Amino acid sequence: MKKLKKRKLIAALLCVLFAIMLAACGGGSNGGDGGSDGNADAAADREEILVGFAAPLTGPLAIFMAPTPWVETLCLDYINNELGGIEIDGKKLPVRVIYADTESDSNKAVEAATKLVTENKVDILVGAWTPVGTNTVSAVGERYSVPTFSFGAPEESWLEGGPYEWSMGMQFNYDKLCTDVVNMWDKLDTNKKVGFVFDTDVDGTVGRETYTRLLEGTDYEIFDPGAYTIGNNDFTSMISKLKDAGCDIVCADMITPDFTIFWKQCYQYGYVPKVCTINKGMHYEDLVENLGGGTGNGLTFSALWDKNYPFSSSLLGMTCMEIADKWEAENEGFYPYSIGYDVAMYDIFHDALSRAGTLDKEAVRQAILDTNIDTVFGNLSFNGNRCMQVPAIGTQWVPGDKFEFDKVVVASDTFPAIPAHEPFIIPGTTQN
Repeated sequence: MKKLKKRKLIAALLCVLFAIMLAACGGGSNGGDGGSDGNADAAADREEILVGFAAPLTGPLAIFMAPTPWVETLCLDYINNELGGIEIDGKKLPVRVIYADTESDSNKAVEAATKLVTENKVDILVGAWTPVGTNTVSAVGERYSVPTFSFGAPEESWLEGGPYEWSMGMQFNYDKLCTDVVNMWDKLDTNKKVGFVFDTDVDGTVGRETYTRLLEGTDYEIFDPGAYTIGNNDFTSMISKLKDAGCDIVCADMITPDFTIFWKQCYQYGYVPKVCTINKGMHYEDLVENLGGGTGNGLTFSALWDKNYPFSSSLLGMTCMEIADKWEAENEGFYPYSIGYDVAMYDIFHDALSRAGTLDKEAVRQAILDTNIDTVFGNLSFNGNRCMQVPAIGTQWVPGDKFEFDKVVVASDTFPAIPAHEPFIIPGTTQN
């Protein structure tokens, strides 16, 4: 309960902080469409570099933004104060980030991104976290011919919005994510019966199709009790089917409230599989802790950034571990993985804008596309899909020292530069 109150307090403080940021940036009613020429003219006289971030400041996706104000302060303090800004046309300019709330909604994301382009005349447009933010904001960037950078979605989903000319992505590859999940399963002695728990939403459909394709022709056997509707509060029928089918492995793609109910009912019904992989709803330590009774111990999931990555920020010169430790010391809580995406964005923007040396949009776009630098995700450059692929690897929640739970990397075959550990814990299984 204390953890939950703390999360709510942090969320409230973040809303206040973002509101202050938005007020400082100025508002205004809808003006003309701005277009590409107006943006270029505005950039020529600007005294600062403007990055427009169409972000989920409210709504269910706002959880991903938890570290953003902290990372912004850390990175922009270094860029603007210690380095004196970025040299543009012979003059060092500070960087300012302007936020517009997408409210975790696709239609609102279009409105937010459009305002940043047409009213705020931003030099770079950013959209993030699931296709709600990445695909919609990329579409706006294409419409107005503005360099656009998106992150935090499956590469495959982002590409569905293409082809792109002005938009670029920093995304994880869903095939690789699922591959390392299966690599985790290979490490344990199971009967290789995999029970699916997927919802009827897009993520659930893509997950079912991808795992089915990857497991086809292997010695794994799939049992699919059927999709469920998000918001379900009774999974006992599904659990009964999984138990009767003798599934040692459960593969779930569920939002946090749904998985919390599902997992508690698994224990109540006397069914705890040897392996439970939850790909979406348990990325944060306090959510695992809130399951209660230590039942989160041993849960597996796909990490999208981890403090144990053996990489460093090219901008800050800090290792992943140092960044995570700094967060935990200053915020008194387990580090959120979305820190990695925020820091990498500043790594990339500082590098690209320094090389461009101008705010000409064509030059900025090309400079970003030419990126080849070391980041907190390792070395990043764009593939033929205009996408930087970042790791999404097999991870597990285990008992921690500073916090009730810690996470360890247990399968990283698709990104072998990241060390993995063995053995890993089997949950309090009721399987033979």
